[in-house]
Amino acid sequence: MAMTYKGQWLRVQAAPGIGRQLQEEVYGDVFPVEARHYFSEWIEDQNWGQVNPEDLSDAVAAQDLLAAFLTMAAEKTRQCDEKGDFMAGLQLDKIHKSMMTRYGDRPLDFVRAVHHGLTTEQKLLKAGESSSSPVMALSHRRIAIEQALQQASTAVEQMKQDVMALQEKQESIVTQTNELYKIRVSVRNMTEALNAQGPGIRAAVSQQQIAAVKSHETQTEGQLYSNVNIHVTARRHVYQNGAELLHLCSNALATILEELGDWQFAQYKARGGGALPGPLDILQTWCESLADTLWGCRRQVQQLQHLKSQVPVTREDDPELMELDETCRRLLAQLISKSFVVERQPQQVIKTQTRFGASVRMLAGRKLSLHLTHIEVQAHILPIQQARPMLTEPNFALLAASSRSEIKNNVKIMAYNSSTEVLGADFTSMILHKRPRRGGSAADSSVAEEKFCLVFTAKCMLGNGDIEIPVMAISCPLVVIVHGTQSVASEATMFWDSAFADTRTLSHRDAVEWGEMAAAINLYFNKTCGRGLDEGQLRCIFNKAYPGQEYSESAVFPISKFHNKENLEGRRFTFWSWIHSAAELIKKHARGMWGKGLIAGFLSREQAEEKLSFLQAQDTFLIRFSESMEGAVTVAYSEVVMGEGGAGRRQLDHLMPWTAHDLAVLPLARRVRNLHFLQVLYPNTPKNSAFQSFYLESPTATIGDTTYTDTILNILRAQRDGGSSTASSVAGLPDSNPSTPGSVIDGVQSPASSLQTSPPSMGQSPMATANGVSPGSTMQLPMPMASLLDDPTVISLLTQHSLLNGLSPTGNSLNGVTLPSIDELSQGGGIEDIVDLWADMN
Repeated sequence: MAMTYKGQWLRVQAAPGIGRQLQEEVYGDVFPVEARHYFSEWIEDQNWGQVNPEDLSDAVAAQDLLAAFLTMAAEKTRQCDEKGDFMAGLQLDKIHKSMMTRYGDRPLDFVRAVHHGLTTEQKLLKAGESSSSPVMALSHRRIAIEQALQQASTAVEQMKQDVMALQEKQESIVTQTNELYKIRVSVRNMTEALNAQGPGIRAAVSQQQIAAVKSHETQTEGQLYSNVNIHVTARRHVYQNGAELLHLCSNALATILEELGDWQFAQYKARGGGALPGPLDILQTWCESLADTLWGCRRQVQQLQHLKSQVPVTREDDPELMELDETCRRLLAQLISKSFVVERQPQQVIKTQTRFGASVRMLAGRKLSLHLTHIEVQAHILPIQQARPMLTEPNFALLAASSRSEIKNNVKIMAYNSSTEVLGADFTSMILHKRPRRGGSAADSSVAEEKFCLVFTAKCMLGNGDIEIPVMAISCPLVVIVHGTQSVASEATMFWDSAFADTRTLSHRDAVEWGEMAAAINLYFNKTCGRGLDEGQLRCIFNKAYPGQEYSESAVFPISKFHNKENLEGRRFTFWSWIHSAAELIKKHARGMWGKGLIAGFLSREQAEEKLSFLQAQDTFLIRFSESMEGAVTVAYSEVVMGEGGAGRRQLDHLMPWTAHDLAVLPLARRVRNLHFLQVLYPNTPKNSAFQSFYLESPTATIGDTTYTDTILNILRAQRDGGSSTASSVAGLPDSNPSTPGSVIDGVQSPASSLQTSPPSMGQSPMATANGVSPGSTMQLPMPMASLLDDPTVISLLTQHSLLNGLSPTGNSLNGVTLPSIDELSQGGGIEDIVDLWADMN
């Protein structure tokens, strides 16, 4: 089912502890909690799941959401000003400006932030229902990170104070050393003066004086040695505290990297329909805090090295000090290299000579002043066999040897956005000139099955250039195609990869259990169509994949059954083609109806008939995916047919499937409306109550001052393309005998077709109620649409949209020329369906 957030903010406010936790962990600069409060109703009304922040093609939809939010914020600010509510207006104005600054050119990030907040609220509320503690398990690790970073920050400040104390002590030792030196010089001079005195000369220096000075020398020397020992002990203590600090930083880094790994895993799974990961801002805050601590620790280590060089109070080297320096360097390098991530993944299927994009971000750069340096990022593409080992051991030499000329516009300079405090590089117009060479042992795989990765590299310089850190970020796998016909098979590869791959090794399993496959298909439909599949639909899919086999979630589902290698039994299409085409049809032509549950979806013919046979209501129908045609829906319906003697009998039948091409000519809802023998949507919803809101949906185009509706556009398009679509195919009328020549094929019907309105037998489609003709009578099909368009009167009627809004039974005129009335146009039989359709729609 589509995710709903109605009333969620009220529940958050009523739950103890959750609001404060959300403020600390989710909301803040990324999305102010005040914005969540003031605009809660609007936020909860939007379908955020329909916009994928990782898909550039959804940028327009994201921009619409952002624009609507900003417009509403500005309007509420104006209303508060008019009412004299100064404080509320000030707060709303602040929200408007901060959101404009942060997301004005990043609408997809806006959607990501709001969606993350909503889903996190749901998780916390759900956890709160199963636990009396307001502190949920979701945040335990985050709390540990915050505590560790706070302890590390306090420890580095203490280390700074300890080093300053060492410096003061060392200065005192230097003073004492100088004083001792002066005393020793004085003793030497006094001794020399005493020895130089001759007999009979009065003694200038006595033995007692020399003894007193020597006593002072001994006392000073003892104090000096004592202070030196204390100083050495204090230094060892600083070394020990520094080691403990770095151990704390190492643990914090490991936990942060676990969180980052979870974010990357969620990003990976989101491509297959999983929940979108939240913004990287909280991770950036942690990385910057840790970077600040590590850099502060390294500065204190450098100060210790400087103090030791000034006064080498011990002759031997300090291995502890050397180890501190090496550990600082190692942790800084690890933090910088691991915090260089792919923020926006490239699309899963890339076509050569077609633009594609991605973006990278440095999470720990600002505190280390990397935003003040020149960092060039390069993008490479490698077969997954070569990219996989680089996850653990980056091979920059291999990348240097590989050709980068395959990608155009593959070099960017990292830029710093001061308003969002993001340091990153956005590749918006990369183009792959040709398909890269196959790697490893992929010779047996098809083009659609071979996977590649984008590899982004850069070099970061810390301090005064004394530390150079090469960094590398690897994208999720992707497939490179050269023809559009390869896209469906390529999407099968990426579906399997997203659902069943290990993101840490870039490898996948060759077989899964059906329970896993069912969950993945459900996520795929939820992502693509806005609503997932229920258990009954998944069982129907299972029966197609395992004909005659008893349902089992542990049934083995091999990749060969899925990946375009085995057709479904008795069909000319594969498992994936059937699933994918159904989802694409819903996505493009029936997403709203699917979201409201008006389409039964995956249901076998037998199951549909069983459902309808138990109902008492007449003219009941349901819409399901066709089992015999990929990417098509069909209607199963029941009706009472009058037999001999006036006795009625219930009859079940199915309409010929409608493909995506058919629904492009006339939308599904209007087809259902035009078929008058369909009255009640299973189980008991009147047709108009269910589909009324979709009757009015009509894409239009404006040429000059004239606006054309979708039906008119499709009629004109059919004429332009040389098609011969008839009124019946446009109106969605069923065909009486699909097997005969001149019948409906792919939504286009031959002029030679005819419709019988006598009561249909099983396998035939009823036309009597569809055309409003009494049972038993016969009428000819309307003339082909191409012939209608040869009539200048009809063309005038079509092209003058204003007349269509006011057709009257008595006739119309255009520039003094009298046009035929509806009744006149209806003469000759059949054409009334077209005219009624035009009049109803307009």
